Amino acid sequence: MYVRVFELLKDHHGNLAYHGKSYGWQKVPSFRNAYLKEKLSHEKSVVSSVVDESVGYLRIPGNNDFAFKKVDSIANDIASHVNKVNSEKIKAWILDLRLNTGGNMYPILLGLKEFIGEDIVFGGFRNAKNESTGEWAVKDGKMLIDGIELVRATSLALPLNKDISIVILTSCYTASAGEMTAISLIGCKDTYIVGEPTAGYTTAVQGFEINESAGINLSTDFVVDRNLNVYKDRIEPNFEVLLGDNLENLQDDKKIVQALKLLKK
Repeated sequence: MYVRVFELLKDHHGNLAYHGKSYGWQKVPSFRNAYLKEKLSHEKSVVSSVVDESVGYLRIPGNNDFAFKKVDSIANDIASHVNKVNSEKIKAWILDLRLNTGGNMYPILLGLKEFIGEDIVFGGFRNAKNESTGEWAVKDGKMLIDGIELVRATSLALPLNKDISIVILTSCYTASAGEMTAISLIGCKDTYIVGEPTAGYTTAVQGFEINESAGINLSTDFVVDRNLNVYKDRIEPNFEVLLGDNLENLQDDKKIVQALKLLKK
């Protein structure tokens, strides 16, 4: 019954949790990527490197920190990887969200705080009446999500170069927190998305307890970017590149090849 209820609501992000099992409507994906699908099962850590000598590369997977117990460790890990790669030679960055299927967005945004900008409202949530229900901001060097200050222990050893260009890589598996991360950067100067249309889980989900055995999660709000564009479905890349992924050899990865061409321009 609940599968049908969520289908009628067109809510493929919500579900009923009952005795440890989840019941919801799974929207049929419009595209599949067998190579990345296989990688999802064992790619669980942040990966960083330098490509083409002057471009920093950061691959951030999804997480399962739904209980907010790993916010510090996840954010600090991302910042540590930025420190590992960053130098005065780095003029641009590729942020790879192809394997980011979701989880807790807060530590990811906190880890990428310096990429997002300074003294800026960079996103938030809107309800069905287009009323603001939450705001994401960086003010005075602090990240504020819905008015709550998020603090990261690991600082950047070297500031990011000014006027950096950013390319965000997406796939059909980039979902939920992964999509929120991409949206948080949309609108930054010289920032583009390369890859595949995302999964379309761009709603904020709230949980409501029914009893000790059951609870219901409902999509209650849509995400907006810093320019107040509302995202009710998947994110379309600026430059579409389907398939052609090669995480073992980044120089042969078609999405990274396109990203480097774009950055050189």
